Amino acid sequence: MTELASTMPIATNGQKSNASLLARAKKVVAGGDSSTMRVLPYHLPLVAERGDGARVWDAEGREYLDMNMAYGPLIYGHRPRMVVDAVTRQITHGGSQLGFPTEIGIRAAENVQRLFPSMELMRFANSGTEACASSVRLARAFTGRRKIIMFEGHYHGWSEAVFTKYHAPLSELPERGYAPAIPGTLGIAGSIDDVIVCRWNNLEVLERCMAEHRGQIAAVIMEPIMGNGGVIAPADDYLRGVRYLTLESDVLLMFDEVITGMRVAPGGAQELYQLSPDISVVSKCIGSGYPVAAFGARREIMERIVSGAVFHGGVYSANACVMAAVEASTRYALEHHETIYPHLNRVTDELAAGLHEILERLGVPHLVQHVGPLLSLFLTREPVEKLSEYRDVRRACDFEKFIELQHAMQRLGVYFHPNQFEPMFPSTAHTSADIGIVLERFETAARATLV
Repeated sequence: MTELASTMPIATNGQKSNASLLARAKKVVAGGDSSTMRVLPYHLPLVAERGDGARVWDAEGREYLDMNMAYGPLIYGHRPRMVVDAVTRQITHGGSQLGFPTEIGIRAAENVQRLFPSMELMRFANSGTEACASSVRLARAFTGRRKIIMFEGHYHGWSEAVFTKYHAPLSELPERGYAPAIPGTLGIAGSIDDVIVCRWNNLEVLERCMAEHRGQIAAVIMEPIMGNGGVIAPADDYLRGVRYLTLESDVLLMFDEVITGMRVAPGGAQELYQLSPDISVVSKCIGSGYPVAAFGARREIMERIVSGAVFHGGVYSANACVMAAVEASTRYALEHHETIYPHLNRVTDELAAGLHEILERLGVPHLVQHVGPLLSLFLTREPVEKLSEYRDVRRACDFEKFIELQHAMQRLGVYFHPNQFEPMFPSTAHTSADIGIVLERFETAARATLV
């Protein structure tokens, strides 16, 4: 779908291996990498050397069809030509870190606003974590209240403000459906004490929670489509029900579209479901792999930042090189959405149907759920018709079998994350032929590990 940068030759690596490089990394980098999600204990060693289109090569020169796409940002695949060219022009002729406002940052913001009209004013940040933390601070300042409602299985970054134990075991979840947040890590101080975590996709539970804390809640924050606990779509009228409850209680509604923004539709879930939140956070796809996020809201809310009442900063926020990537990525979506999204949906439909057909034929209990080009394969212990919330995933799914399957697929040259909570992210670089290869290898792996 997009013109990609030319393929480079595989480097000559001598005696390098994935395992030896990770052992070397552990001597200088805590755990071997700067993100725990890339070096979990059950990962097979893989040190990436380069990517191109729908493929990635490891340090040993092995080629993989990449269904992870850097956890979602690479909606156009690795090294899309229009982004590479834009960044190259900027860093060559304009520079990267200028320390002043830039026109390219203005153009990038204008494009983001065209995609997400609810963001009347916005600020750029360096990650979804930063943007979510700033949004929570903004909501508290605007409303004068402290409490935030979040949802089981939803993730909004690792900041003090919102890092809950989002993959908590069932035994730690409250029977009544909501409770104070469980801190997501040691070392978190008091900020998380003002967070309440609720069951998602259940209006009755949310209504009870909001009634109990009436007058104390600043905002309800959610992934409008759950993606961090496996892909689960909102139930019919659930989002509109939440919107009604928040308006009735004068509570802000915040959509964390770090994953869904520019993926499930050009304007994310809020375009797909035709519903505007008060505050939005977007990241991943808007930068096509460059470190960026944006948060925005209607003008009266963002005026707290304009006036200086709420501080937001960052030396690298709106870095000019990153803004070049954002401008190119968002412009391409705006100009070519009529071809981009039918392609993304078609290859994802082919993948979903193929996975289901193979596992159904082999008699393996499973469920494939996807919303547009955001897909999860769930291996279940028994047949299930639908997974509607985080508790369903915890209760029904066989995580160990999924790891075995993923290991077999990785050895066959297809990569997706070994944690069943992590979705697959087809890109415009994936073709029907690529999906055919994935499915052929999937059947081989499934026969070896699941039958």
